[in-house]
Amino acid sequence: MESIKVHQLAPVLLDTKTSRAARRKVNGPATAALLIKMATEILTVSPTLRHQANITLSDLAAAEKVRKELSKK
Repeated sequence: MESIKVHQLAPVLLDTKTSRAARRKVNGPATAALLIKMATEILTVSPTLRHQANITLSDLAAAEKVRKELSKK
């Protein structure tokens, strides 16, 4: 009969204070500008997506103007 070896586990130290990551300050206009930029880039290179969403190139140009205004804030 073989004996079973039980490994000794290291004790777990529970820290009562949990460290939290500092939450960054929200910048709404900058986030909106970034999202508009991403969507514009995707839709510019994909005529199929533009057609499915019924978005024209002039719509994308207007969105770009809005993005530039948001970037200034």
